[in-house]
Amino acid sequence: MEKLNVVVLTEDMDLRIHIKNRLSPEAFVISGYSDFSSAAVLKIENMFPDVIIFAAHGGFSPAQLSFAQNIYTSIAGSVIVLMTDNVTVDLLNKAAQSGVRQVLELNTPIDELTESIKNAAVLERQRSADLTLGPRTRSKVLGFFSGKGGTGKTTLSVNTAVALAKAGKRVLMIDCDLQFGDVNLLFDLEPKDTIVELVQERGGIMIDNIRAFSMVHGTGVSVLCAPKSAEFAELVTARHIETIIDVVRPYFDFIVIDMAPAFNDVTIAAIENCDELYLVYNLEILSLKNAKVCLEILEQLQQRDKVRLVINKNIKSMIKIKDYENIFEIPVFAAVTNDIKTANLCLNKGQPLVVTMPKTQIAKDINSLAKKIISQSQ
Repeated sequence: MEKLNVVVLTEDMDLRIHIKNRLSPEAFVISGYSDFSSAAVLKIENMFPDVIIFAAHGGFSPAQLSFAQNIYTSIAGSVIVLMTDNVTVDLLNKAAQSGVRQVLELNTPIDELTESIKNAAVLERQRSADLTLGPRTRSKVLGFFSGKGGTGKTTLSVNTAVALAKAGKRVLMIDCDLQFGDVNLLFDLEPKDTIVELVQERGGIMIDNIRAFSMVHGTGVSVLCAPKSAEFAELVTARHIETIIDVVRPYFDFIVIDMAPAFNDVTIAAIENCDELYLVYNLEILSLKNAKVCLEILEQLQQRDKVRLVINKNIKSMIKIKDYENIFEIPVFAAVTNDIKTANLCLNKGQPLVVTMPKTQIAKDINSLAKKIISQSQ
C-alpha cells in the first residue's frame, strides 16, 4: 500500500510534533497542519488527504466533534481519526455517531497506530467506492529555496515550471520573493496586478481572483508575480500564502514556488505548505556551509523530510556531490550543468532556456529534473 497522506488538526503546537514523531515515515506523509477552523475545511477539501487526525489533550469538545461530523458528511474519501490522552466510553460513542473511524491514545505504540490507521483508511476507501466517487487528483506544491543568493535558484525554478508545462501539466508559478522577486523578468512579463493586489481584493482569495491577478505565459505557465515595489511586501502575510496554496490545489497539477533566500514568516509558511522542498546549491564551500545551516533550521521546523537537494551550476570542483551526500546523508536529487552563457542569454531575452535552447545540456538536465518530479508524483 502506498504512503497515506495525512492532515493533522490540533490547536497545540507540541501535539503537532508528537503526532509527527509517532507516524511512521514509511507509511505516512503529513501534507499539512491546521486548527479546528474554516481554514482547515479549505485545506482538507483541496488537499484530498487519506487521513485526518484530530489531536487534543483531555478529550474533545462538542464543537470539535460536530466539526468532525461536518467533515465526514461533506468530504468523502478521508478517514477521520481522533487521538487524545483521555479515551472514554462516552467519547467512543459520540465519535462513532460523528463518523469517526478510530479513537486512539496519544501514546499508542507506533506499529499499532500504523496498523489501526491503515485499516481505517481501507474501510473509508471502500465507502468512497460504494459512493461511486471518481478518482481524485492531488496536486504537488514544489518549493525552491536557497539560503544564499547567486545559486541560480530562480532560473532553475522558472525553467522547471516551464518543463512541467511542456509535459502537459497544469502549472502555477508563485513568486514568493516579495521584496526582490524577478520571476516576471525571466518570463518577459510586465504585470499589471501582482500578489499584493490579490490579497487586497475585496472578494477575497478565491480561484477566480487568483486567475484574474495572474498572467498566463506563452508556455502555458500561470504566473502570480511578486510586488512591483519592495515596500509593498509587508502587505502579504504568511496566512495569505497558506490560503493561496490551499485554494489553487484543485486547479493545477503543480504549484511551483520561488522563495526568498531568508527564513521570514512568508517563506516558512510556503515551506510548511509545500510537498517537496528543493534546496538549490553549488559546488563551493560557501554553499556547503549555508546548506548545513539551512538543514539545521529545517530540522527544527520539522520540515527536513521534504528536502530534495539539487546541485546547480555543476562543475569540477574541490567540493563534490558526494560531499553533500555524505555530510547531510541525503542523496542529491538532481545535478544541473553549469552553462552561464546560455542562462544569461535567455535571461536577458526573457525566454525560458528549456524552450529557446532545448538542445543545450543545461536544458536537458532541467527537463530530466521535471521528468523525475512527474514520475515520482504518479
